[in-house]
Amino acid sequence: MTSQPTDALERYLQDAAQRHANELFLIPGEPVSYRIRGSIERDEGDVLTAEQVESVAAAAVGDEGLAKIGTQTGELTAPYHIPEVLNAQVCVAKACGVYTVAARVLPTGLFDVDAIGLPQAVIDACDARNGLVIVSGPVGSGKTTTAYVIVDDINRRKPVHICTVEDPVAVRLTPKKALIQQRSVGVDAPSCLAAIRAAMRQDFDVLFVAEMRTPEEVQACVTAAETFALVIAQVHARSPQAAIQRLIDVQPHATRNAFRKALADALRVVLVQCLPRKADGKGRVAAYGVLIPDDDVRSAIVEGRDPFDRTSPLPEGCQTLAEHFEQLIRDGIVTEEAARESLGEA
Repeated sequence: MTSQPTDALERYLQDAAQRHANELFLIPGEPVSYRIRGSIERDEGDVLTAEQVESVAAAAVGDEGLAKIGTQTGELTAPYHIPEVLNAQVCVAKACGVYTVAARVLPTGLFDVDAIGLPQAVIDACDARNGLVIVSGPVGSGKTTTAYVIVDDINRRKPVHICTVEDPVAVRLTPKKALIQQRSVGVDAPSCLAAIRAAMRQDFDVLFVAEMRTPEEVQACVTAAETFALVIAQVHARSPQAAIQRLIDVQPHATRNAFRKALADALRVVLVQCLPRKADGKGRVAAYGVLIPDDDVRSAIVEGRDPFDRTSPLPEGCQTLAEHFEQLIRDGIVTEEAARESLGEA
């Protein structure tokens, strides 16, 4: 499903991009609103009517899509692309019987690993021929941008075959050294699992999965990572421990012990991040927690223990979010208040 052009939708998204907003909100009874540097800001214009929002919603998902919301599904999401300006994921839902729209706004040009301060240990882990790379964080933490930066860095450096599985495609990647296939669930394949299987049959080297929801999807990614490919997957979690546990919890009880072993063997790195406000008020900066597995970490995963709870030093490159915040505070990049707020969220 792809959004159809409409003057109103494009105008709202253009305004969001000009304001450097991460998200756009169209809610009847409210003015156009944005999330900018983590906070909601309302436009000074008139409030939106239900008819205005419904018109934008229809442009995003179509009249047939609108009819399904509230009866067959709770939401529909469609990509929207303005060349050289932005990519967006436009989500339509209902509240109090009327349609609402929320759009996540992403630039067309990706940052590089240096620009986002990606830890070298993560970059090194992504040079592995196979294995599982987990990129995690709460909603709005920037993990989608980071995952794309990682994938595009591989695209820039390596002549490999990259496949992505997304719902929907958020950023269109331009092939550089790599061959790239981006699959949108519901458009190019009926499910995430079907898209993963299609990639497996087409001899991929690197797989990016925007979200794994079912036991079968998780198992397919871990199996591929364990045997022949580098798999980069996003997980909604607030710590490395929680990201690992989330993958385990989705498995049936009867197979969890075997899955723990497979996951421990496949894992290359778990990255968790958040986006605190900068001390100077000019934007936000990424703070990272990194878990690099060694034998003790892998044993902890298999045995269900906290990988950070150990007497021996952690592998080089590991750091907690709290440790990174300490460095950011010392460097004057974030305040202690911003650190406390972010650690409370993460």
